[in-house]
Amino acid sequence: MRILQVCPFYAPHVGGVETHVEMVSEELARRGHEVTVLTSRHAPELPEVERTPRGVTVRRVRSRGTVFRTPLALGTGRALRDLLPRPEVVHMHYPPPVTSYLAARALKAGGPPVCLTYHCDLFMDAPFGVALTAAYERIFLPTTLDVARKIIVHSQSYARTSRALQGRDIAVIPSLVDTDRFQPRQDDPELRKRLGAEGKKVVLFVGRLVPHKGVEDLILALSELPQDALLVVAGDGPRREALEEMANSNQVGARVRFVGAVSDADLPRYHAVASVVVLPSQNRLEGFGLAIVEAMASGRPAIVADLPGVREVIQDGVDGLLVEPLLAEDLAKKCASLLSDPSRRATMGAKARESALSKYRAQVVVEQLERLYRSIST
Repeated sequence: MRILQVCPFYAPHVGGVETHVEMVSEELARRGHEVTVLTSRHAPELPEVERTPRGVTVRRVRSRGTVFRTPLALGTGRALRDLLPRPEVVHMHYPPPVTSYLAARALKAGGPPVCLTYHCDLFMDAPFGVALTAAYERIFLPTTLDVARKIIVHSQSYARTSRALQGRDIAVIPSLVDTDRFQPRQDDPELRKRLGAEGKKVVLFVGRLVPHKGVEDLILALSELPQDALLVVAGDGPRREALEEMANSNQVGARVRFVGAVSDADLPRYHAVASVVVLPSQNRLEGFGLAIVEAMASGRPAIVADLPGVREVIQDGVDGLLVEPLLAEDLAKKCASLLSDPSRRATMGAKARESALSKYRAQVVVEQLERLYRSIST
């Protein structure tokens, strides 16, 4: 089958949607499908067309800039119409919003069947953000959703609580994880030494340092944890400097390691030294939480904010724990309960690995997508 994935950003750009689309595309190509990704050329040094080592063709449309983390690749619709050979299925990804809207406009007049993965609600953390979001959802979002024969969400609870999705034809298919790359590993003494984590219990956060990730709550919680707890923050972003200042002002700066962006090759090493992995998200921009399933596949229990979408990834008390969002006291309590109980951590970690294999393994998820592609093509 010829499959076109349409997404705002793609590798080497870093983000949850990008990682999801890359893994889906590579697994589809491995299964013999002809996969093309249409995305923005967000950096001028990137090639317009390339064939990746894993058999995916990437076509990039020049971007006129990025506004609110949204690339303005205004030629997306024209590039889609000119694409040869024509795809048999188009799979769009939202948000950011502009790319999928331009693709939807090009597809309104007819063409291959379309599905869309709705990764999360749109949210703009900026002056007049609420008004801008409401205007976009009223004027532009219906076109994007109307062209799709099926809308994919990663969890039932997120679909039920999203105003934009009410009355839409929904399919629930989770995101996925590479369970070969992320798997239980022995401790990593070399990394532990580099982090200054000898004899410490590592609380790991993985993600971009942006407001909705809730790292502030994690720093506040750290001040209530025993002195042998060390917070490792793996990721970079616009909030890094402010978070470092916050850690210092709360007298926990010496107990936090901001290690910056971590390569795909090195990230499993960080899970190997972690006692727990925490995702303390604050709002609906976190629709699934790839960091959670990476932790689960690594055999580590995850502590997750009790929000629609992410709450469904774990089984509370079985392979992870839910925590009240925006409440540092509860986050500290849940972290302390696992850090003080190695037997419980081990049991939860083993269950987490089982869950990752049965629900989030790439082969399991992509089989569901293949069935959906066939269903909308008939």
